[in-house]
Amino acid sequence: MTTEEDIIKIEEAKGCNSCPCWLKHCNAECCKIIFINVKPSKLKGSNYFLKIYKPKLSLNDQRYYLLRDVKYTRGYLIFPKHRIVTFKDQVAYVHRCKWLLPNNLCKGHPDNKPEICKSLNVETAMHAEKYGFRLTDNCLFKYKLMEDDKNVKRKENN
Repeated sequence: MTTEEDIIKIEEAKGCNSCPCWLKHCNAECCKIIFINVKPSKLKGSNYFLKIYKPKLSLNDQRYYLLRDVKYTRGYLIFPKHRIVTFKDQVAYVHRCKWLLPNNLCKGHPDNKPEICKSLNVETAMHAEKYGFRLTDNCLFKYKLMEDDKNVKRKENN
């Protein structure tokens, strides 16, 4: 069900085509959170880190994780456990990207950003899991997709 707040954000999202104009809503959540594809029950074990096996991680993706203080060694991503939180049956690693400025803008040149940071748009958001990311609750593209859903339903009802 779409709330009144969602409807307002859907309308505002129509006039917004990039993340910087949406920062007042999302506070750069995607630059502070990495969702980890593990079940909360898998967090048992080491008290200091969580290791996720990713044997073929590109240099670009390795840089993305390094900017968030996640180490990559011998095919494993190593997340410091004191920054891992669980909510809504999801596991997330919370750590601000080193390139995120206090005003929540990125200091990285657009051509030099990790590919995952450059690739988020409405089309990739539709298949976010396929591209290796999840939309945060306040993401601009979540509301753009909600707008598209609303338009599709309107056409189907006519």
